[in-house]
Amino acid sequence: MPGGLISNQGVRPGALNMNRVFRALRYRTEQAQYVTYHRLPIYKTDDYGVPSGTVGSPEILLPDLPAIIRPAVTADYSQERYGNNIIGAARVYTPNIKTIKNYPNFDQDDNTNFNEIEGWDRLITNYRSVFSPSTTGTTNWSTDAGAITSDGESITNTLTGNGYIRYTATSKNVLEADRLRFKIKTNFTLTLTSGTSTNITPETLTYTPTSFTVPSGSWVTIDLPFISGTTASSIYRDGTRYAVTVGGTYDYEKNINLFQLNYTGYGATSNTVQIKEVDFYKSVSWHVHSLKDMTDGYIIFNCVRTRGRDDARRRAED
Repeated sequence: MPGGLISNQGVRPGALNMNRVFRALRYRTEQAQYVTYHRLPIYKTDDYGVPSGTVGSPEILLPDLPAIIRPAVTADYSQERYGNNIIGAARVYTPNIKTIKNYPNFDQDDNTNFNEIEGWDRLITNYRSVFSPSTTGTTNWSTDAGAITSDGESITNTLTGNGYIRYTATSKNVLEADRLRFKIKTNFTLTLTSGTSTNITPETLTYTPTSFTVPSGSWVTIDLPFISGTTASSIYRDGTRYAVTVGGTYDYEKNINLFQLNYTGYGATSNTVQIKEVDFYKSVSWHVHSLKDMTDGYIIFNCVRTRGRDDARRRAED
C-alpha cells in the first residue's frame, strides 16, 4: 500500500482500516469520492456465440460506492476522427467485496446478479459539476401542492396532495453535462412517477421509472444519464432494479429551463418530500482492466479511461 494512503497517526499496513482512510482522504483530497458502479446489460447468445436481443443479466447501476482514485494519466488528448479520444489510467481502491455487498444498493439478499467487480465494469466519477440547483434556500423552487422550505442543505415540500417539486433554472447552460444525480427522502412511501428536464423552447427529456417507490426515512441516491435522445437505464434500491426509460425531444445544445420531479402516494398533511445534492455533471468513466491486489481490507483495480470528449471541438461544431 502506498505510504501516501497511510496517515501519520499510526495506521499500519497490516491493520489498514479502509473506511477510516477513505473518510480522512475525502476531507483532505478529491482522490476519495463516491462513484457510480455500472455494468452494461449482458445479452444471451445463440449456438454460434452471436448475441441475441434477449437480456440475460440486466444493467447494474449502483451509486455511492466509496473509492480512492489515484490517476496515473488522466488524459493524453489523442486525436481521433469526429472528436477526441481522451484516454488515461488510474489505480482505484475500494473496500473488500464483503463490505461492498453489504451496502444497501449492492444488497446481496436481493441483487443476485452482483457477485464481484469484474473486468470492464465501469466506475463513473464526477469530473466536473456543470450545474447544481441550489438547495440552501427556496429561491426558484416551487410546487403545485404543498409548501416549500429549506434547512440550508435540502429542500422540503410539506405536501397538500400529489404533484411535483420543481426548480426553474432560468436558462442555464448544461452543454457539457452527461449525467444527472440527486438524493430524495420522504417520511412516507412515495412513488416517483417521472422526472423531467426542459429547454426554454421547450423540448423535454423525461425519466420514467417502473414502479419505483422511495421508502420512508432514508436518503435514496439516483444517478442517471443526461442525454439527447432515448435510452434505457436503471434505479437500484436495496439490491432491486427498477427500469427507467429516458427519452424525449430535449436538445442538449440549448439551455435548461426546468428540472421537475413528479410523485404520488400522498396520504396526510404531514407527508414531506426532501431533495438535495441535485447535480448535472460531466462524468469520467473508468473501466476495470485488471485486479492489482485483494486483501481483507481493500481491493486495488487497475483501470483505464477508454473514451472522452473534446468539449471545445464539440461546442465549435454543434
